[in-house]
Amino acid sequence: MSTHEWKWMRAGRMRQVKLTCGDDIARLAELDRKYWLAISMPTTGVRFDLRLLELMDTDGDKRIRTPEVLAAIEFLKAKGVSLDDLFTKSEADERRLADVLARQADLAKVEPSGADKKALADWEAAGQAPAVAVCGAATAEANAALAAVEPVVDAFFQPPEDMPLVTEEPDRTLPLASHLNPKHLEAILAFAEKCVTPVLGEKTELSRLEYKKVKAAFAPYRAWVAAKPVMNAGVKGELDDEERLLRYKMGLREFLENYVNMARLYSETDLAIFQTGTLRIDAKEMNLCFHVDSEAAHAALAEKSKCCLLYLKLARPSEGATRSICAVVTAGTVGQLYVGRNGVFYDRDGKDWEAVVTKVVESQVSLAEAFWSPWKKLGEGIAASVKKFLGDRQAAAQKNVETAAQTAAAGQAQNGGVAMASSVAAIGIGVGMMGTAVAAIAASVQGMTWWQVPIAIAAVILVVSLPSVILTWFKLRQRDIGAILNASGWAINRPMRFSIKRARGFTRCARR
Repeated sequence: MSTHEWKWMRAGRMRQVKLTCGDDIARLAELDRKYWLAISMPTTGVRFDLRLLELMDTDGDKRIRTPEVLAAIEFLKAKGVSLDDLFTKSEADERRLADVLARQADLAKVEPSGADKKALADWEAAGQAPAVAVCGAATAEANAALAAVEPVVDAFFQPPEDMPLVTEEPDRTLPLASHLNPKHLEAILAFAEKCVTPVLGEKTELSRLEYKKVKAAFAPYRAWVAAKPVMNAGVKGELDDEERLLRYKMGLREFLENYVNMARLYSETDLAIFQTGTLRIDAKEMNLCFHVDSEAAHAALAEKSKCCLLYLKLARPSEGATRSICAVVTAGTVGQLYVGRNGVFYDRDGKDWEAVVTKVVESQVSLAEAFWSPWKKLGEGIAASVKKFLGDRQAAAQKNVETAAQTAAAGQAQNGGVAMASSVAAIGIGVGMMGTAVAAIAASVQGMTWWQVPIAIAAVILVVSLPSVILTWFKLRQRDIGAILNASGWAINRPMRFSIKRARGFTRCARR
């Protein structure tokens, strides 16, 4: 039980801890984990100091977890750093970091010691052993070919979680030349040539056990590569420690305000580290934009956020670069946002990208849109009914006139009469329907005083629109950014709601 007196704030309709001083950060290990907003996050797809994340990721799995966050804090405490310094920007620290980076770059030019040279020579000699150089001089290239396909082949041979111990299904085999996804064809062919053939001989397919043999054959080489001695290790270790200390001092507070709480997200002046830039489209500016690796996989999870989502393909032709994002529409209307619509995305470096909408996950985004939604649907329904009715009547009139025309003596002149007669018939029907509607409305208001008419109209509008507005109000309150972050690889610990007021900050619309 923590004895620290925590301070709290309300953001996203939930109680979040405030980090106001060094003591708050120093005591984070005592904070109940249920109050941490995130408990794990990827080191990619964020706008942040990636080197700092690399230093925090002590196990090298490309993810930051709570114990690693606490370890970073303990590192600063062990180095005697005042955690209050994390709340002030220091130009001296920036200059020191630049100096450290320059010294690290120069370290490669420093002559290694005799002991370092001997260790490197011994290591290089060990690499010539047959068990290590399994493919001779081509072992490094072969290992790269294995690494290129390893994730997809591992997934191919991974048995289902619910697979019974004994099964009648035949064991899977991987074809090495045919029936392959074109996306992976060249990589599989290279893997077969450079890895499978030297280890197992010529093969047209690969079983699960054979694949394990191939991987096992390259295990000694991978262990040898990992054991490469570091030249000037002592000096390098000192510089690495100093770099870690400086980067933690300069960036850890911002990280915590995107992990322990979401102060940056709910601030009207700052941006969270997962907000990648601003999308301009349909007279809107949207800054709640997320990096996306796989549109299909992301959308399958992100739609649980109950938000309106746009998926866009970005391109910067001058650099030959492409990427994908997910933009959240939180205000205005979505009627003019559709697949194929073009926009412009500005990343946080100020670069502009051509943006094309590739997928829309629809959901209402405002009470105003909800108010007019029933009337829009009613209008579309009436228009469709009238169109169908007129089409059926015109077709019938056309058929009757054509039948009569077939028995007439006149030829070409009568053809023009056919078209005119059918058009006149359709117009007459339409006028008749409008007259009937007007007569019905007139009968309804007959007997009302002048001041009762607007009240009646307002009552009808409310009766139709109010249920839609009420239902949408509840839906808007359930929108959850946490589900979108979960789709991006974050482990979000609590729902991340946002108010209608904050929604207008995420999506700014031009005044009409």
